[in-house]
Amino acid sequence: MKQDSKQLLFLSIVSFFAQLFIASVNLSLVYYLNDVMKYNASLIAVTVSSLSVSYVVFCILLENPTKKISPRNNIFISLLMMGVAILLFISSTKYLFILVNLILYGGFTAFLWPHMASWFSRGREDENLNRAISFFNLSWGFGSAFSSILCGILTEINIILPLVVSIISFFILSAIVKIMTYKLSYLKAVESEENYNKNSKLIDKSTPLRYYSWIAVFMTYFFFGMFTNIFPLYAKNDLMINETRIGILLWSKGIVSCIAFYYLGKMKFWHFKSSYIFGCKIALAILCFITAYCHSYYSFFFCFMIFGFIYSMMYIQSIFHGVSGAINRTKRMTIHEVSLSLGLILGSVVSGAIYDMFGFNNVLISLGFIFFIITIVELIIYFLIKQKNTEKIYNI
Repeated sequence: MKQDSKQLLFLSIVSFFAQLFIASVNLSLVYYLNDVMKYNASLIAVTVSSLSVSYVVFCILLENPTKKISPRNNIFISLLMMGVAILLFISSTKYLFILVNLILYGGFTAFLWPHMASWFSRGREDENLNRAISFFNLSWGFGSAFSSILCGILTEINIILPLVVSIISFFILSAIVKIMTYKLSYLKAVESEENYNKNSKLIDKSTPLRYYSWIAVFMTYFFFGMFTNIFPLYAKNDLMINETRIGILLWSKGIVSCIAFYYLGKMKFWHFKSSYIFGCKIALAILCFITAYCHSYYSFFFCFMIFGFIYSMMYIQSIFHGVSGAINRTKRMTIHEVSLSLGLILGSVVSGAIYDMFGFNNVLISLGFIFFIITIVELIIYFLIKQKNTEKIYNI
């Protein structure tokens, strides 16, 4: 096996396990804060969103400093300190300490994903870039899919068990990363992005489609914020669905996403095509209205599978169009991560407030209208720019 393929395999394995336990923590937080701390939906949404706010802030603040550090060390720091933060979280009972530890947890996640994705895409373009992105998306996608099953089973045994398992796993995974990246020369030799860019004679050939793709991933995660933080409460408290079956619902979305990631990674029909970006946004708005009228377990199962496909399309377009032709790929991945995190934050908070006041169906109807309005405004801007032929590639 070539060193390049070995490197992709190593990064894929780390991404899988990192996302498996990150997503497990994120989902179990909802149950923990609801059952143990007795918080309502709005307070849970605000509290859980604090780690996403922290992630956004730290992604922005750390983008330049962390470029001076090799990606392997960024990943090690992230895994180790996320374990520490969640350990402190379960030791806390007062709201202030809970909030501080979640902020720390979100902050240390900023050392992980922008640098992991940048490492995956480094030096790649077109089909090679798509292949690497496919590896990346499949690895964390499978981790995300199976985390819902893992979390559901562990939560039914003991509400705190998924958090404890995740803490131990973060520590073990950080140790493995440290040892492997020290012993394997082709991993140890990977430079910081700052040094890599200095030593490479690169020309920026970015596509302006990245702007529309970043808005697409924002919209996707707006829905996803409701999907992960509000729907489990609705399903458990109103529909009387247990945690394991909720986990299976979330798993269905994850599996469809992984299948879509695999095939989209082999195809290029969607490369640099605005129609697929806007088409997915309209499809997401329509899905919101359809899901609003679902009441049975199996109808939700079907809708979440459809969302899994839309989600994968939006996500892969954001990464591909974001880093394609770019020099500073950590910066581009930071923008991607900030876009999705802002969507997750606003989706959680807005959905939680609407759910508490007006019920779950009105959450979905409201999201549908929001997505339609955003898409229409974008389409008007897109055609005006295209008509004037003033489309520019701005250096962000």
